[in-house]
Amino acid sequence: MIVRITNSGIRITAKIVIALCLLSMLFPSLASAQIPYRTWFVDQETFRQFSIQPLYVPDRVIDGNNMELPLSKPSDLFVASNDHVYIADTGNNRIVELDAAGAYVRSIGQKEGTGKLNEPEGVYVDGSGTVYVANSGERNIVAFAADGQVKNVFAKPESNLLNDDYHFIPTKLVVDKRGVMYVVVKDSYQGLMRLSPEGKFTGFFGANKTKLTWMDRVKRTLLNKEQLAKEVAKRPNAIENVSLTDDGFIITNSFGREFDGQIKKLNAGGVDAFKNKAFYEWELVDTAVDSNGFLYGMNRLDGVFSIYDPNSNVMFYFGAGEKNARQIGVPSYPTSMAINGKNEIWLADSGLNLIHVYKRTSFGDTFLTAAHLYLEGEYAESKTYWDQLIRENGMLDISFNGLGKIAQVDKDYDTALDLFKKSHDAKGYSDAFWEVRYEWIQNHFLAALVILAITVWALVFLSRRAAAFARKRTWSEAAKQYGGEIRDALYLIIHPYEGFYRLKDRRVSWFVILLILALALGVKLLNMFSAGFIDFPYERGYLNIKFSLGMLIVPWVTWVIANYLVSSVKGGEGRFREVLQASTFALVPFIVMMIPITILTNILVTEEWVVIDLMTQAMWVWIFLLLFVMTQVIHNFDFLEAVKNAGITLFTIGVIWVFVIIMSGLGVNLYDFIMQIYREVTIDG
Repeated sequence: MIVRITNSGIRITAKIVIALCLLSMLFPSLASAQIPYRTWFVDQETFRQFSIQPLYVPDRVIDGNNMELPLSKPSDLFVASNDHVYIADTGNNRIVELDAAGAYVRSIGQKEGTGKLNEPEGVYVDGSGTVYVANSGERNIVAFAADGQVKNVFAKPESNLLNDDYHFIPTKLVVDKRGVMYVVVKDSYQGLMRLSPEGKFTGFFGANKTKLTWMDRVKRTLLNKEQLAKEVAKRPNAIENVSLTDDGFIITNSFGREFDGQIKKLNAGGVDAFKNKAFYEWELVDTAVDSNGFLYGMNRLDGVFSIYDPNSNVMFYFGAGEKNARQIGVPSYPTSMAINGKNEIWLADSGLNLIHVYKRTSFGDTFLTAAHLYLEGEYAESKTYWDQLIRENGMLDISFNGLGKIAQVDKDYDTALDLFKKSHDAKGYSDAFWEVRYEWIQNHFLAALVILAITVWALVFLSRRAAAFARKRTWSEAAKQYGGEIRDALYLIIHPYEGFYRLKDRRVSWFVILLILALALGVKLLNMFSAGFIDFPYERGYLNIKFSLGMLIVPWVTWVIANYLVSSVKGGEGRFREVLQASTFALVPFIVMMIPITILTNILVTEEWVVIDLMTQAMWVWIFLLLFVMTQVIHNFDFLEAVKNAGITLFTIGVIWVFVIIMSGLGVNLYDFIMQIYREVTIDG
């Protein structure tokens, strides 16, 4: 069948399309540009991630299409004092200079002859405008004058420490104010190579330390010299990149584990100001420091930026997009980063052959300005910024902490206490509480002393009257039994040998056993929910009640089981009931000591916390001694037999825990297997 379209039909169709287009203009759809990544921080108390407003957003990209050659495999970036950007354009064998806006200025190093660049991977510009280039392909360093003319070429230096097998392949470098060069040599584990202004070798600098695993230590203990000689030598991680701060510190970054010197801040003597602190960076490709001392890092593995304060405490992360998608601000293979005077982040992307530029948001500018003033101790100046930050985001603890410092300086200690509690700052809370407590003691010392004396007198008086009343009253046999057993429990903690002898061959009532266990759990709950803020500086809702109670009751249960089993094998006389009730009585010091400890956590400050620590340690030593004496008395062991029994019991406890963990894992796998079979039968069948 042939369909004929007439002119009139075409005109009608055209009119309908035009009408629909005009109608759609009355209801325009919304267009949005969503940031292709998120910004978050990690709560240091709960280790949970919280997303926040972006601190940096993608602004533009520079691909070099307005140059004679577009960028090809850019490997390094450097921002000079005038905010001009120098790029090591490795694929094009040149150094590209851009102005502060990113416009092309010139190319360096393409002229034939001495100093011609071949796959340069690093660039640095000193205060005089001299451009130093790590000319990796030619295995030398080329220094260009400010006008682009070759000034000097530094080849592999002569030294007895550098034999013929040492491959001098410079990849990154910095130059200090004296003209001393610190060079990253490819795959060199000795650290940075230090060269004088004339190019003479003056030693290695800032090398990482060799990290031995537990298996390496076992091998060193068990193997002889011949066997160790056949093992592959352990080498420290090589330095991947280097940068220089305005105050003369050298920042190095390396791949490796968290304690492998991932980021170091080295002074002139090579001492790490970060003290080998753990940095949880997966594949840190470069770091940069802004004018206020904040440290920025870039992870190549997942494309995530990290921001650290000048004290190396992590503050924020942002990034982590779909690396295979070509989106602005999402790097494919980042190689270098730098920060200019406007706090823009410039990131070289060798995978996409371009430069990403990120600009700071107003929220980021407010936060980092407030944090800078706060860290510099200028609390009053930071107040306006903290107030604004809280209006924009009330989740950031540091905002309340900054306002708390201001309130403390203004001697408004009650407000400071509330703000430090909101920011989970136990140290700041302790300092403010000391002032509040001191003022209270000054105003109420005499009244408190009188009240304390009256309270002590009242307690002594009431206890005597209660004892007299108890002696005159006729009690039932059950009440007499329970009262006597409770007295024995209190007597036992002071006189353990005689107390446990009283328990031997006796059957303590289940009521008292369960009462002591319930009191122990109750005191633990009291401590969890009534301890002072300094002891628990976080929200009580985050407490895992089941886990906390289990950490008290599970070791006790396994002790009872293991002690009975081991003692039975070793010829102990104690029956299971005797082991159970004696171990229960050994928990009484926990009940007695935990109550005053909990009270003191609400009274003492951080500087006085040694009192609580000593009381806690004394409590556990007390309990362990009671358990040891129990083992000796209940099973009729001598001292050495009791020591051996206690050691075997502890080993058996470990075996029981391992067995339970293995069986639990197998049980979970079995349950999952059965459920999969059930789903296949019910769904596929």
